[in-house]
Amino acid sequence: MHLCIKCKGKGYCGKQPCPLLQNIYKSKFKEILKYLPEIKTDVFGNSSSFLVGRENYPNISISPLVGNFEDVEHTLLTYTIHIMILDTSVLDLKQLHKIINTYTEIPIFISNLDTSINQSDLLIFDYLDIDNQPALSLNKIKFCYKLWEKEIAHENKIQAMLYIDGLTKFPNRAKLIKDLQDDKIDIVSLAIFDIKSFKEINDFFGHKVGDSILKKVAQIIVNVINPYDEVNLYKFPSDTYCITNSGISNKKFKEITQTIINNIDQKVFHEDQHEIDVRVAAGITFSTKNNKLVTADLALQAAKRDHKDLIVFYDELDNLQEYQNNMLWTKKLKNALEKDNIVVYFQPLVNNKTMKVDKYECLVRMIDEDKIISPFFFLEVSKKANQYSKITKIVIEKSFKEFQNLPFEFSVNVSYEDIEDKDFMKFVKEKLATYGVAKKVVWEILEDEGIKNYDVLQEFTSEVKALGCKVAIDDFGSGYSNFEHLLKMNVDYLKIDASLVKNIATDQNSYEIVKTIMEFAKSLDLQTIAEYVENEEIFKLVKSLGATYSQGYYFSAPLEKPKVYHF
Repeated sequence: MHLCIKCKGKGYCGKQPCPLLQNIYKSKFKEILKYLPEIKTDVFGNSSSFLVGRENYPNISISPLVGNFEDVEHTLLTYTIHIMILDTSVLDLKQLHKIINTYTEIPIFISNLDTSINQSDLLIFDYLDIDNQPALSLNKIKFCYKLWEKEIAHENKIQAMLYIDGLTKFPNRAKLIKDLQDDKIDIVSLAIFDIKSFKEINDFFGHKVGDSILKKVAQIIVNVINPYDEVNLYKFPSDTYCITNSGISNKKFKEITQTIINNIDQKVFHEDQHEIDVRVAAGITFSTKNNKLVTADLALQAAKRDHKDLIVFYDELDNLQEYQNNMLWTKKLKNALEKDNIVVYFQPLVNNKTMKVDKYECLVRMIDEDKIISPFFFLEVSKKANQYSKITKIVIEKSFKEFQNLPFEFSVNVSYEDIEDKDFMKFVKEKLATYGVAKKVVWEILEDEGIKNYDVLQEFTSEVKALGCKVAIDDFGSGYSNFEHLLKMNVDYLKIDASLVKNIATDQNSYEIVKTIMEFAKSLDLQTIAEYVENEEIFKLVKSLGATYSQGYYFSAPLEKPKVYHF
């Protein structure tokens, strides 16, 4: 090796790395690595010791090391390193031993080997004689590179299993959680989509059709977001999707989300000679806090419960922040139960012919620090806290008492979980006997995918009708409506699903479904209730189709007292 006159090959000319030595090393490594055409290399830096890295896989980069342990450590933390090549003429023996003993997982080659190094350390590193054995040096680097390729292939396989959805091949929820923690990606907002009634599609048409629809929905989303590099798609388990935003405006991101909803709603999926309509609900979060997945999911659940296509969560609306804490709401719920702060509000049902209020629906609310709280915030928590049944019974007794001396029918919501309780029917009979309101009560049953045994519902329906009560099916047409069981249950009313009614003026498909339900109900001599009547246009349409009653904010929000008699 040619020695620098100034530093005599020691590596430093004063405090600066020797320019002659750095050029010699660069040329030597370039000469060796040019025989490896599959390894793209980049030699940079200004030192006589080098790291061969994998920062830009599949490239190998050769980066500089100044001759001390601290600089080695800094470089190893900055870059992803595959091979370390150290020069003993630059690093003293103490520094060299510290590097060898600390970084045992990285193949280390030593040039200008100091014979005083303990031979047992040769199990950790290998000698690379760049001057006299270029062929051997080449083979050693090539061997390590091949091992690295296998390691990368194995790592990629594991990454795919952990972070890729098996069906659609898009990144999954675990990958999103990882990306949310990555400041370089900087996800500022996200939207979660859920296919409505997907379980019914799967059960009726089979998993093959269901899987095909899942992939086609993913493609619709991709087609919308493709023009935007800042928007990415993730596929969650089952029928849920997520898109993230790393740079576009909130307004534009909301427009993209709405476009996805519209495109899916307008698409007719052709599967095995079947035409299948698919609808989605979505929740967006623009929260600036580290709670984006939680708040987007809260918005999605609110959209589904309120029968809306899309709800947006903003920080300025973030009293949800405290509400999302189940422990907090368990405490609030316990306090409300102790202080008798579970209350009932009443929303009128208007007779479409007479415009009189014939009925009211009884809706649960909770008082919390002088605020009236929607069941959205506490009803699910009540189930986890084993308080749901208690709340149902409070609503029943307070409703019975309220209407005991009023000339209205009134409906009370009961779930399959309530009816399944062996003590529930005994409680109902006791309260009917106490308040004498059997002929006024309408038991409103939500028919959903949680129903395990329809015989339980049929038995309950028969018992309460024998006592003089009536029965309604809530959210009919939402996707779980079972016509066979409906006929056996002998109900009195069908409440048409709000998501259909709200779109009846703008969506032909919703209009046709509502029309079909009306005709079906008429053939069975059932009365119909259109909920979510929000404006005059919707009211005129449901009335023209033959709906018996209308319910919604066009007439009235839920009231503290049922005092309205006509409109």
